[in-house]
Amino acid sequence: MNDFKWSKTEKKIARAAFEKAYQSECSDIIGKIRVKAKKISEPDNIWRFHDFLTEKRHEIDEKYDYRYSKLIMVFARLINEGWIDISDLEGLEGDKIDRIEYLINF
Repeated sequence: MNDFKWSKTEKKIARAAFEKAYQSECSDIIGKIRVKAKKISEPDNIWRFHDFLTEKRHEIDEKYDYRYSKLIMVFARLINEGWIDISDLEGLEGDKIDRIEYLINF
């Protein structure tokens, strides 16, 4: 999986898709934070809110790995989760797209 070579153009496409997914997911989290923050009415709610943020931070840190050796897997996951679409990767070489599509359908 890590034997792919990335051209300058592909790196730009990959970075744009990666950032789009990251921004979309963070915007979603911000919306959830606003809803949860309004519901804080007692001390126990504070710690549940903290736990939610900690969980999301771990998820984001684990998911958004921009090492080129990991991007194929990252993009397959982001597509499966709905943060980007395969069309966001238009311009990548066919072998990369084929591998991503394989992983999506696996």
